[in-house]
Amino acid sequence: MIIINTMKMKNKFYLFFVLYLFLLVYKAGTNETNKIIEKYVSFNDLLKKTKPSSTIEKLNASTLRVLANKIHDHYEKLFQHKAFNGCVLVAIEDKIIYENAWGYSDIKQKQCLNTNSIFQLASVSKIFTAVAVLKLYEQSKLHLTDPVTQYIPNFPYKDVTIHHLLNHTTGLPNYLHLMPEIGRQDTVLSHWSVMDFLIRKKLRQEFKTGKRHKYCNTNYAVLACLIEKISGMPYSDFLKKEIFIPLNMNQTNTIHFIDIFDENTTSSHEYKSRAVPFYAGDFILGDKSIYSNIHDLFQFSQAFFNGNVLKDSTIRLMTQGIKTNKYGILYGYGIRIKNNEDADKTIWFHNGWWHGYRTSFQMRPKDKITIIVLSNHIHKTTYFTHPIFQTIDEILYQETTNNTNLEEKNSTHTVYPKLDDEE
Repeated sequence: MIIINTMKMKNKFYLFFVLYLFLLVYKAGTNETNKIIEKYVSFNDLLKKTKPSSTIEKLNASTLRVLANKIHDHYEKLFQHKAFNGCVLVAIEDKIIYENAWGYSDIKQKQCLNTNSIFQLASVSKIFTAVAVLKLYEQSKLHLTDPVTQYIPNFPYKDVTIHHLLNHTTGLPNYLHLMPEIGRQDTVLSHWSVMDFLIRKKLRQEFKTGKRHKYCNTNYAVLACLIEKISGMPYSDFLKKEIFIPLNMNQTNTIHFIDIFDENTTSSHEYKSRAVPFYAGDFILGDKSIYSNIHDLFQFSQAFFNGNVLKDSTIRLMTQGIKTNKYGILYGYGIRIKNNEDADKTIWFHNGWWHGYRTSFQMRPKDKITIIVLSNHIHKTTYFTHPIFQTIDEILYQETTNNTNLEEKNSTHTVYPKLDDEE
């Protein structure tokens, strides 16, 4: 009887032991499974947080067609009303969603524009001058706080620095209004002509250095002189070496190296379509007189967005603007900043006007939108890019606006705030 009871107890013990081991293994397995599930959920959450929401993913064939048609309608109406003559390119990230050409390269000869047509960039050239200076800064060949006299000792404005030149806070007089030979057709001037004029005349500054902003072409002619002095290379050669060649901007150069007889080189036209001849002032570099086309400028915008032009830290320096007018538009280093208070709407841009050329180069960093409008006619509609941004926002982001009527958008009353490089 004792033996039987002992055996029963042993059997119960083994049963409990086996059951215990089973529960232990099961619990361990359950815990490990939970850990794996937790790990999987955490990884998914991380993916959701880190996966970039690319604007380009929203662009299917139907959306592209709608966008392109609306952009086309905008410029077609301007052209039909004889309010636009030029080339347009609109891109999102690295995808060109629209490009076209309207009107004539040479109105008198009835030679049509095409998307390879080359235009004088006017003040859009200042972007490239600023980038060239910032390239030298990144190469530790200059400091932004260096006075001009460090490199050109007889420069008469002792407290003017490179920083002041870049953001137009020098108070220097504008050479365009003071050098009588600017409009002559029997001579050629250069940026060094401007420098010599400043040294000879020693004209009074319009305000104390750094006190405020006033857009002035003299600043960028002086920067062209500094680029040559510091790099030891002609301005045109330095830009080719550091910017144009590396970015495959093969149709871009300064006025000195443009073939004016090339079929793609445009003529400029003022009021009543009057052709504009070359003047002595055309050959002053730094503030203008780079020639390019919409494709090369698109190459530049892509490289700029992707960090292949300047370092991110340098771009931040370039786009830290100071207030310039009541519209809240800022001016950085060779670039304007619009809607700076709203990162989603911030636009980096520069407009230009020189003789009959009107130009606009605009980049929105949030979604890497590029809008390029180049015109060889005096019409200010070149600057009317707001309807394009508005159309993109309506279609891609379902943003509603008060101004959805295209006819109203095309009205010349819906003007971009007047800027001093448009005067």
